[in-house]
Formats: sequence, structure tokens, C-alpha cells
Amino acid sequence: MRILADIATALRLGIVAFILYAGVQYGQEAFGAVAAVFLLGWILDTLDGHLARAAVNAEPSWLGRNERLIDAVMVVAIWLYLTLIGIVSAWICAAYLAIAVLLLARFRSIAILTVLEAPIVLLLLVVAFVLAPLWGWLYVICGVVGGILDRRRLRVRITILWEDVRHLRGSIDHEVAELSLQDRGEDRI
Repeated sequence: MRILADIATALRLGIVAFILYAGVQYGQEAFGAVAAVFLLGWILDTLDGHLARAAVNAEPSWLGRNERLIDAVMVVAIWLYLTLIGIVSAWICAAYLAIAVLLLARFRSIAILTVLEAPIVLLLLVVAFVLAPLWGWLYVICGVVGGILDRRRLRVRITILWEDVRHLRGSIDHEVAELSLQDRGEDRI
């Protein structure tokens, strides 16, 4: 099962390459194909998680340990595709990516990564409803069906995300308190 999970994860790297190639080579004409492979990528993401948890060998491979990074790379590929087809301006794309890198380097948080990915995925959904409404509806249907079929795992993911948000908030509160103490110390000098 582990090898099948790794294959599903590796296929998502191929999806990243396809999305970027389609954006450079075909632009907006390839939107339907890009929407299809991106949806396939999320289906593979769900599938590889189930396969990995069913594996007898509990030790994840390199692909398994970096699966969340591969998810993020797939979202970045969509962001770049939307930029290549003119939906997002190049300077907004670059600024968003720069801010994302700075935030992730500073906090190393799944919650921040999820928050940064959400607007991109939602923008893709909106664009799908405009450029290819069938794909917009397929995204919604797959999301609802996936949430229903995998509701236990969805609850686990929400719990993990919530715990990460609480941990992140505690870290930020601690840093703000330290900065406040430093400021008061500087005022006394």
C-alpha cells in the first residue's frame, strides 16, 4: 500500500508540471484540462492518505514525509497558472508568494499554509465558474461528496488545524509580550 500511496503523491508532481506547461504553452485555452488535472490532484491527495494509513509499514517514505509540501507546490502551480493566463497580475503573484515565504519561514505553521492556500483555491473555483462552469460545479460536488465520505478524517484535519492555530496564537502572543518588554526596557535607557 505504501508504494501505491507514493505513486499517488508522485503523480501530483506530474500534475504540477502539466499545469505549468499548459499555462506557458496554451494559456487560457487549457483551462478545462488544468481544472481537470487539479481536481484529479486533490482526489489523489485523498487517495494517497487512505493508502498510506492502510500500509503495514508505518515508516513513511520521502514522498510521504513531504506530502504536504507537494500539496502546497500544486497550489503554487495553480497560482502561477492563473498569473500566466492574466487572472492575477504578475506583481500581485510575486508579492503574495514573497509574503507567504516570509510568513512560513517565520512561523512554520500548517495553519498559516492552509490560510495562504485557501484564497488561491477559492479563486480557482470562481474562475472555473466563469470560464468553465461545469468544472466549478464538479469542484463543489467533489468537495461535498468528499466531505461526506471522509467526514471522520475531515474532523481530524479540522482538529489538527485548530490545535495548530492555538499553538500559533500562543507563539505570537509570547513574541508580542517579549517585544513589549523590550520596548519598556528601551524606554528606561
